[in-house]
Amino acid sequence: MPPGQGIVAAERWPVPFALGVLALLVYGNALRNGFVLDDRGIILEHPLVRDPASAWRAFITPYWPAAIGGGQYRPLGILSFALDRAIAGPSAMWYHAVNVVWHGAATLLFWQWGRGFLAPAGALAAAAVFAVHPVHVEAVANVVGRLELMAAAFVFAALVAHQRGSRLAPLWYALALLSKEHAVVFLPLALLAPQARPASRAPRATRASLTAALRSPWSAYGAVTFVWLAVMLLVVRGHPPVRSAVYLDLSIGERLLTVVSVAPEYVRLLLLPLHLSADYEPGVLQPAHGVTGAVILGAVVLVACAWLAIRAWRTDRVAAFALLCVPIALAPVSNVFFVSGVALAERTLYLPSAGVALLGGWAVQRLGERRMAALVAVAVTVIGATGLRTWLRTPVWRDPRTFAITLLEDHPESYRGHWVAGRVLLAAGDLSAAQREFTLARRIYGRDDTLNREAARVDSAIHQRQQTASAPANGSASAPLLMSPRERER
Repeated sequence: MPPGQGIVAAERWPVPFALGVLALLVYGNALRNGFVLDDRGIILEHPLVRDPASAWRAFITPYWPAAIGGGQYRPLGILSFALDRAIAGPSAMWYHAVNVVWHGAATLLFWQWGRGFLAPAGALAAAAVFAVHPVHVEAVANVVGRLELMAAAFVFAALVAHQRGSRLAPLWYALALLSKEHAVVFLPLALLAPQARPASRAPRATRASLTAALRSPWSAYGAVTFVWLAVMLLVVRGHPPVRSAVYLDLSIGERLLTVVSVAPEYVRLLLLPLHLSADYEPGVLQPAHGVTGAVILGAVVLVACAWLAIRAWRTDRVAAFALLCVPIALAPVSNVFFVSGVALAERTLYLPSAGVALLGGWAVQRLGERRMAALVAVAVTVIGATGLRTWLRTPVWRDPRTFAITLLEDHPESYRGHWVAGRVLLAAGDLSAAQREFTLARRIYGRDDTLNREAARVDSAIHQRQQTASAPANGSASAPLLMSPRERER
């Protein structure tokens, strides 16, 4: 029996069912997680999420509430959270359950797409790798990571529809863009995907050819992109985009050198994600102001990857496409063309990891003809080990305290880790310990305006407490302690 023949016979429902169960089970412990980091500002305090009846305004307002600021445009994410709020209130378990379901849907859609250019066994292996990859934990286990899941699911749906010539492809593409901006990478992925219909040479401009051009899916994709871009620019006008602190005040040359120095970290996270981190900002990553050892290593890695892609393009388009998927999907957040909101974030690797998963499926497809039994054993071992790593990493997002402790254990040099620890201590009413953590955070990186404002509030609160303690017993009552519990949680 040819490799994968049994899978062909069984893939009407057992294969997708098994993939769905795998994607859901590996994140089963995420249902115990609460709200961490941006979950509070977006879910618990966002006015459009707290009032589902007005959630439609997400289409005419930026993603971040005015109190936080920022120019992103992600209306479907706000609508999704508002729907959750209407159904389950502030129950964290429901939000996490919805995230896990989105991950399962993305896995199945990715499998459907991979079936278009991989053998059944290869597509199954690729989807299994995608289902359990540990780099996905931040996107799945943190509620606001849902935007990554939604954008990827809709991109995969659009790619499947494009592959099959379905008229629904522009709709799925539009939904992806409304979930998160980086979904625009659908265009190069659809253009380069194996077995995509080659573009025919343009005939003379006749009425018939013009009508055919207007009916082309690429015309619809272009129209969707233009309308989305125009609306987004109109909505976010006057709202500065969020920028990574690592890249602030760097020249173009310094920024590109820093990007090159980060490249090995991307490769490590995608191929050997033993160590994971929720923070890659100042303290963890540093800007490159010249040619350093990290820059040289990054340049070697990039040249090697480019050489592999070029060589593969001549011999095997599937392997070449898998390699190209990673830089294409990373482009919007790579900081090459503009400064994005992150220097590196594991949640942004959710869609790019599809390239690594496809490469694994391609390897199974190529090697399976002769050594299927050994290859199955290796695949099961790898998927089991990565699934276990994912399961063990997911509880890091249990609550702010667990998150802060883990981050500081992993990266005591992280300014954000000390900042989050200060917030946790402040919420517990320990002003002195909170002040100590804020001071450490500012010592590592003192240019974050939000951190400086929060630290100033803690200093003021301690000063007020000291004045109250030294005031006469019959003095007037002091002002209330600076911040409400909700403000302290922020």
